[in-house]
Amino acid sequence: MGQNKQAKGSQEKPAIVIAGEGQNDRAVLRHLLPALLRRPASKCPKIIEVQTSMRLKKAENQLAPRLDRLRLLADGQATRTGLRIVGVVVHVDLDAVIDDRYTARRKQLSADLQRAFDCDTALALAADEMEAWLMLFPDAFPKVKQTWRLTEQDRKRNLGAIASGSKELLKARLSQPRYKESDAPAIMQAAVTHGLVASCQSNRNRSYADFATELEAWK
Repeated sequence: MGQNKQAKGSQEKPAIVIAGEGQNDRAVLRHLLPALLRRPASKCPKIIEVQTSMRLKKAENQLAPRLDRLRLLADGQATRTGLRIVGVVVHVDLDAVIDDRYTARRKQLSADLQRAFDCDTALALAADEMEAWLMLFPDAFPKVKQTWRLTEQDRKRNLGAIASGSKELLKARLSQPRYKESDAPAIMQAAVTHGLVASCQSNRNRSYADFATELEAWK
């Protein structure tokens, strides 16, 4: 399908494409991916970003039209840079807690993504937002700002069920200085640098665990 089909023995270097709702989300995934793939930097495919919004179409709760556009952009970028796409990761904020509808929604969106590309794919459907994933790594926060501490309650809570919103919770918890969305990549970088990804309690946010499981199945 498109330019991402490559003949066996191609000399083009492998690449993983990241797309998402915003630059900060893509930067978080850029740090996280090598850690979840468990490959040293020298063995990890080159990571490239496609800077197009991948928000859900709220009226129909689907991604398909945006994925058609993403495929064209990714193919074009890979061709220009002499790369071969071997994986595609798309981040979307669920903007809702994990409930009885989550499984069906994730299954549909993952199927949309798999149909759009003929390579490995993974859906980073963050419930409720990327901040809830960051909270899986509480010890990363003081590595970024010494004054930032999550509470003991935060270290135990179900992070896929923060009704008030994880971003607002972090802004309330981390006020000196106040947490900003642009801090997210540094927090994930700290989590990776200090070896916190392998030991995190991924079951505290099912959406993160589902993403990690998809990546484990990559060739």
